[in-house]
Amino acid sequence: MSVAAWASHLPEVHPFLVDMAQTIDRTIARFQGRIGILQAELARLRAALAASPDPSGNRAQCAKVAAYQQEIIEYQATISQCRKQFEAQVAKRWTAAEIAHAKSRAGSLADEPAVTA
Repeated sequence: MSVAAWASHLPEVHPFLVDMAQTIDRTIARFQGRIGILQAELARLRAALAASPDPSGNRAQCAKVAAYQQEIIEYQATISQCRKQFEAQVAKRWTAAEIAHAKSRAGSLADEPAVTA
């Protein structure tokens, strides 16, 4: 769920906080895009390794696979850290119940079909 989606449902939320949440969402989206690119490259490398008749000559590709896997893990950890830090900041001002309610409202609105005119 988008950070901005639920942050905007907090009671008496300042627009600056919503802007910050939108920035976090854009950053997370960029990281997720990079993860997708790395996963595609990882799949390509793994297929090349599996098709290779000479497994001993593939050290460089094996090193790339390991590096890509590590980079994916680091991006995922950064995404998690961004969300946790934002929630920790929000928790200083709002109660856990208010945060849960905002997330619930955002989640229920996401499930509704969009109305187009």
